[in-house]
Amino acid sequence: MDHHSSHNTPDSSPEANLIALYPMVYELVGDAYFHMLAEHYRAHYAATTPPELFGDRFGQLLLRHYMSHPELDKLAVLPELARLEWLMHDSEGSDDEYVLDTAQLDTVSPEEQPQICFHACPSIRLMYSRWPLFSIWMAHQQGKMDHLSDEGGEEWLCIHQQQEHGQHPVVVEALSEPMAQLLGAILKGYTMGQLSQMNLDLRRYLPLLVRKHWLDYFTLKKP
Repeated sequence: MDHHSSHNTPDSSPEANLIALYPMVYELVGDAYFHMLAEHYRAHYAATTPPELFGDRFGQLLLRHYMSHPELDKLAVLPELARLEWLMHDSEGSDDEYVLDTAQLDTVSPEEQPQICFHACPSIRLMYSRWPLFSIWMAHQQGKMDHLSDEGGEEWLCIHQQQEHGQHPVVVEALSEPMAQLLGAILKGYTMGQLSQMNLDLRRYLPLLVRKHWLDYFTLKKP
C-alpha cells in the first residue's frame, strides 16, 4: 500500500478522504457500512476538526459505535485498527534524516555517558494492541483480507518510514516486548543513565535499534 495517497485533497469528499485514511477499516466493513460511518463522522465530528486533522477522531467514533453494539464482535477490532492507520498517516509526513554518528559516541567521556540521550527518528510511532493488527496489515499488503485469522494479538507495533529505492513507504513491524520497552523509554527522552537503571537489555537491543536506523541522533542532557 502506498500510504502517500492518503493526503486529503480539496475536491475530495469527506467519505473519500476517510477511505484514503482508513483503507483497512473500509475493506473490513464494506461500502454500505463505511458509508454509514462516514455520514455519522461528517455530521458529528468533521465540523469541529481542523482540515489538516480531518479523520483523527474516526477511531473514537468506531469505539463509541462498538460500545453501543457489543453484540457485533467484528466491530471490536476496528478502533485499534483505525488508531494504527492514523499513526501510519501521521508518520508519513515526517522527515527522517538519520544523522546518528556512532563514532561520535566514542568521544563522549565516561563521566558524560549517563547523560547521553538518543532521539528516535521523527517517523517512529509505537503502539500496543490487544488485537492481531500486524497480521491484518500483512493481509492487506498481500491482498488477502478475506483470509484473516483471528489468532494472535497482544502485540507491540512500530510504525516507521522505510528507506526503499529513494522512496519512504510507511511500514509496520511487530516488536518483542523488551525492544518495545526500550524504544518507548527512548521516545520518552530517558538518558542512558536512566535506561541503565531500568530492567532493559541495552546490550542486546540498543545496537538493534541503531542497525534498523530508528535512532536519529543523540545529545547530552545536563543533569
